Amino acid sequence: MKAKPAAKLKVATTSLAGCFGCHMSFLAIDERLLDLVEVVQFDRSPLTDIKEVGASGMCDLGLIEGGCATPRTCTCCVNFARTARFSSLWARAPSMVACRRNATT
Repeated sequence: MKAKPAAKLKVATTSLAGCFGCHMSFLAIDERLLDLVEVVQFDRSPLTDIKEVGASGMCDLGLIEGGCATPRTCTCCVNFARTARFSSLWARAPSMVACRRNATT
């Protein structure tokens, strides 16, 4: 009897007010993305057409790029973080504090 394959890690990314450079660096791993697809399911990312935060349910890891410059980006950041079991900011770490404060006002 074959063992059941391990579930893929579900990863989502979002870009707030930033230059999209972190996403470009991620995409620059070229053919290694094919190896990554073997163990990771990409949810909202530059590789998919998913636009809404949480549209396909919870993800295991949420990667947030950029900062919060407007109420929309702040709300997006908070909602994105709520749909991820673990969240990480690629840039501008203080933005998470600012977006939590601004999204609730």
